Amino acid sequence: MAQEKSENFIGNVMKYSVATWLGFGITGAALIVKGFLPAEVQGAPVTFMTYTASLMNLGILGLDQSLLRFYKEPPAGAGPRGLFGACVAFSGAFMLVLGVVCSALFARPLAAALGLGTPLVPLLFLNAALYMVVRYLNVLLRLEGDIKAYTLETLWMQGCYNLFYLLPGFFTSNTVVLALAAVLSFGVVGIAFGARVFAAVRLPAPAQLRGIARTVVPYGVALAPAQILFTLNSGICLSFVGNFAGERARGLFAFGFSLAQLVTAVQAGFSTYWGPYVFAHYREEQARIGRVHDMLNLLIFGFFCCLVMFEDVVFLIFPDKAGCMGIFPLLMLGVVFNILCEGTVYGNAIARKPWHDTVGIALGAAVNLGLCAALVPRWGLWGAGLAIAAGNGVMFLYRTLTGQYYYRTVPSAAKTVSGFLLAFAVTGIGCVLYDRFWLKFLLTAAVLFLYGTLYRAQLHEAWRTGLALLRKLQKRGDGV
Repeated sequence: MAQEKSENFIGNVMKYSVATWLGFGITGAALIVKGFLPAEVQGAPVTFMTYTASLMNLGILGLDQSLLRFYKEPPAGAGPRGLFGACVAFSGAFMLVLGVVCSALFARPLAAALGLGTPLVPLLFLNAALYMVVRYLNVLLRLEGDIKAYTLETLWMQGCYNLFYLLPGFFTSNTVVLALAAVLSFGVVGIAFGARVFAAVRLPAPAQLRGIARTVVPYGVALAPAQILFTLNSGICLSFVGNFAGERARGLFAFGFSLAQLVTAVQAGFSTYWGPYVFAHYREEQARIGRVHDMLNLLIFGFFCCLVMFEDVVFLIFPDKAGCMGIFPLLMLGVVFNILCEGTVYGNAIARKPWHDTVGIALGAAVNLGLCAALVPRWGLWGAGLAIAAGNGVMFLYRTLTGQYYYRTVPSAAKTVSGFLLAFAVTGIGCVLYDRFWLKFLLTAAVLFLYGTLYRAQLHEAWRTGLALLRKLQKRGDGV
């Protein structure tokens, strides 16, 4: 029975990972485009898109997370589609006011702080609003179980965020043109997938909307800073590097961070299924949730090692970007901290104390901002790499400690701590020996072997479950 549950769980994860693995091709194509584009061209548009995500998360007020949390338990007077419509209405009204006020009154200081041109500020808010609509549609399609539409919409959304806006960069370096390409791409996706959905949505009555707001807005607003600061962290670094080290350095940081984000290919599809699963089963499936935590750690730590071992291949293909090779392991470590929160922090949401996530990410952003201000003017890219890794580490530590206090998902603290100590070793090896391939390769391979030893039980379980799934697929094939 336990084996059958494992197979069913993995099967469900794989269903929602289809978009992720197909999207990995889009991410790879975007990385290739960034590799061929001059560093001076890509820095500003990548910064524009990074702040688009931050503003989207600000304007959405965390209500996408409220929709996830309350879809199965909607407030009185709201069905699932009514809850969706109410959340979109609340977020849309706030985004409209925010965009008009900031564009009319604060465009120049905002542009200077972000390291962007003043004409980009209105486009930034428009792009964020369209991205917000696309994000809401993505959550709804996932919750309604429309896997085909969810997969297609996710792929289009990833293309908009990672790739399409960069393509005009082969013909022009005008950032306004690149920004307009981003706006157009998000608009097309929103219309294509949203026309039918919004035509069928009926908003609850005003009195019911007030009741819905009292439930979903406080919950979402408490989570919103966490979502904002996730993307703002890299934006802070991009702005400091652009202002103090120049456009070429900003382009190098943008490329290195995009390469580091490849680690999320292991996790993104999993996260789509995992969040709703935890909320639905945390009472009776705590042991399974703990085992999944260890499995996620093994996958992410292992992928981290492999990318450090073979990073030289990427920079041989794109020698123009080799200037970021030394800080690449630091950027990856920061991303690893973000990903592994997926297995440690749900206790805060389960206990309905999401402000702990906000505090943790605010502390991380403060550390990142302070270190950027102190280190980037002096050390450039190295200062930015240290800042984002340290900031994300502080965020991970606070959120994990509070999350585990309310709901335990870490079966062995010693194993998890050992895993991170090995990750620090890989980071040091990659940064110090970045120009000595074979020594770096051998030392990182040794650490990967240690991970296999540390997580040997998880390796055995993964092997056993994989064989069982293959036998099941073979039986289906024989029955056709």
